[in-house]
Amino acid sequence: MKITKGILGLVLLSVVFVGCSRKAVLGTKNSERTGWAYNKPKKGYFNVKTDYDGKIPPGMVYISTGSYVKGQNEDPVSSQQDARKRRVSVDGFFMDEFEITNINWREYVAWLQGVYRHDPKKYLAALPDETVWREELAYNDPLVNTYYTHVSYGYYPVVGVSWEQAMEYCTWRTDRINERILIDRKIIEFQDLETVNANIQNAEEGEYGKYIFTSAKKFSYLREQTGDEEVADLDGIIFDASFRLPTETEWEYAAYGAIPRNDNYSVGQTYPWQGYQMREMENKKLRGQFIANFKRGRGDLTGENDNHSRTVSVDYYPPNEYGLYNMAGNVNEWVLDVYRSTSNEMVGEISPFRGNDWVSDSAYAEGILDRMPPMEQEVRDSMRNYLVNDKKFYQVGRDVRDFKDGDKLSSINDSILNFENASPIEQATMISKTARVYKGGSWQDKAIWLNPSRRRWLDQKAKANDIGFRCAMSAVGGKKNRVNN
Repeated sequence: MKITKGILGLVLLSVVFVGCSRKAVLGTKNSERTGWAYNKPKKGYFNVKTDYDGKIPPGMVYISTGSYVKGQNEDPVSSQQDARKRRVSVDGFFMDEFEITNINWREYVAWLQGVYRHDPKKYLAALPDETVWREELAYNDPLVNTYYTHVSYGYYPVVGVSWEQAMEYCTWRTDRINERILIDRKIIEFQDLETVNANIQNAEEGEYGKYIFTSAKKFSYLREQTGDEEVADLDGIIFDASFRLPTETEWEYAAYGAIPRNDNYSVGQTYPWQGYQMREMENKKLRGQFIANFKRGRGDLTGENDNHSRTVSVDYYPPNEYGLYNMAGNVNEWVLDVYRSTSNEMVGEISPFRGNDWVSDSAYAEGILDRMPPMEQEVRDSMRNYLVNDKKFYQVGRDVRDFKDGDKLSSINDSILNFENASPIEQATMISKTARVYKGGSWQDKAIWLNPSRRRWLDQKAKANDIGFRCAMSAVGGKKNRVNN
């Protein structure tokens, strides 16, 4: 069949029209379903944002969505193997470029000292444990006295911080970064710490939310500070997710820095760099230099040789392909997960994680009401009852840290034995609900622990001189909304 130029032109025009019409409809000032105008009270009734540009949190890089083989990827050794191979997918997220430093932590403590000047326990509880440097048969007093406070260690990783303290820092960091945005946009006024302290000194602790900005209570705080009962929608203005510790899967995926090419990985990696050597082999200028600080053998620390110190500055060694520094060596890093020897086998395929401990869904109902215009307390109580009882937002919470945590030593055939139902001997092999994973290897670990698949655990209240952390943040939306990609 012969196609004339006129018909061909008409077909091409229709294709162009269809393609353009889609772009012209979505994101316009009118509803593509009803035709009513957005954000124009005289021509419509719906106020809505249609544009969104995802912000990059300060000090972080975006780790793109992908999949990888999680678990052991080096030659078997005699130590316990609790990281069996399996392919998993990871949602895109943000991660700190560097480990949290002593200066970062001192900033946090300085804020607590200013706000809670009348209650020293608030900031004394946040101090790192400097005695982690003490050792019975070694002279480490100089580090006990100087590592956290001295200017020369300002950009070294903070240590002596528990998993719980790290989580509290993440919450504080979320609040401060969102508060700064609101101040910069002139939505709220800046208040120095002396003023905040004066406001809360005579207030009940339950009333601190009137004077201290927290992201969890942002709507009530803004109404209190601005007097505006119709608080504007904050989506896309402040950060849409919170700082937190990375999950074990996120940390491991980011550590390899193996950026996929056309959805494929060209090589597998044993460390956060290509090859099997602990020295630089590709860069001619750096060839032969160590890529991380670790223990080569008994009494032989590469950090002592390279930098004349045990830990090093968080930017001392080159980053991996994602731009993340010290994902091997320097200090181990806390991750979000509860430890189980069977974690890799039991968790999900997409963003696997063990450690969920959900609060009551009634808190979600409160969040819905917070976003609505203010109402009398009697009406609010009635609406909350409606959401909880009729809409079924009533889940009382669920702790699933033990969900399907059985292993071959504590299960029979295909049955799964939960931690709470196990005998003391069985529980000893399954660890506990407060055992948290840490990864990465440190200045005092042998090279085998620098492999990102390696995993160890410590109680979430414990502290050590070779464990620090970095923060992560979930990314809202897809690649289209990443402003640096």
